[in-house]
Amino acid sequence: MFEANNHKTGKSRIARKYSHPFCVQKLALALIVLLSVGLLMPDANAGCACGGAGNWDPTAFLNSDVPGFQAATVSSSNQALAGNSAQSATPPVKRSDLFPNSQIIKPLQSVSSSDVVLDVSNGNDYSRSHIKGALLVLSRSFLYADGTIKSVPDLAKILGNAGVSRNDSVVVYSNNFSEATFAFLVLRYLGHDIVKVLDGSLNEWTAAGLPTEALQNIKPPADYMSNPRSEILDDYDYVKNGSAQIVDARSFTEFSKGRIPGSISMDPAKVLASGKVKNGDDLTNLFSELSKDKPVVAYSSDYFQASLLWYALQLMGYDANIYTWQDWVANQPTSEKDETGLTGKDTTDTGRFKKLGTT
Repeated sequence: MFEANNHKTGKSRIARKYSHPFCVQKLALALIVLLSVGLLMPDANAGCACGGAGNWDPTAFLNSDVPGFQAATVSSSNQALAGNSAQSATPPVKRSDLFPNSQIIKPLQSVSSSDVVLDVSNGNDYSRSHIKGALLVLSRSFLYADGTIKSVPDLAKILGNAGVSRNDSVVVYSNNFSEATFAFLVLRYLGHDIVKVLDGSLNEWTAAGLPTEALQNIKPPADYMSNPRSEILDDYDYVKNGSAQIVDARSFTEFSKGRIPGSISMDPAKVLASGKVKNGDDLTNLFSELSKDKPVVAYSSDYFQASLLWYALQLMGYDANIYTWQDWVANQPTSEKDETGLTGKDTTDTGRFKKLGTT
């Protein structure tokens, strides 16, 4: 009876002890903790890389359908990544394709064994290194001692002796770009249809990891059958009649002392950047004052400088030809030489002369 009473008393004490509001709160808190641990254990294991549980994928969580999370943001990011992937899959546009007349420029990587490559450098660069398989044809060999272009038979003989025929696919290059453009001019003058200027120098060729050599290459002589395009070299009467836009490729100092009436001055160096012809957009800006609806004549006392400007105009789709200052002077009557500044008399008011390509 006593034990029963004691037992009943103990149960009563326990009931009273845990019926206290504070104790009820402690029990509820403990229950919440236990439930939380049980619920979170799977996620905790999923977030652990150890024990073979696998790695937690945050994108799966962020892309879930739980309201209020960043599913839309991540979706946008995924769309951007997909867009970038699509763009990276698109082949890049070749620089040569950005010129209206891309048929006259040759990308480095497109040179093949079927091309006849001509190194037209006037220095001793060829003996040190040149494009593998290239033939040496000095660009100055196309000129007589007085600086005039040689006759068609003489030009054809030079190329034929080098092993070049008019049906060859020719690529010309030099570390001096104006030497390459002059050689290009001569070949086009002879009627050579398949000829291009390399888009770069030997330095860029070497930097691209393309093959070079130092040994001289010699081909058996060929019969170069020319088909001259005489219209490429304009004559005095055509230049004088005013039907073309005239661009002076000499220095501005020379231009200020004497020039063809109505001509505008342009420094040929402005068509180059780092030794190669500028991009199409830059050349468009440079030639913005010239109309493509009217022919252009580029002239100078130096064929190399005139050809550099002429080639850039051709590349941009202009109907351009070439002329010489010497021929203009030779055809001027003595009475008119003072009026046109041909005596070398300096003209101090250079501000009234138009200079193309200035910034």
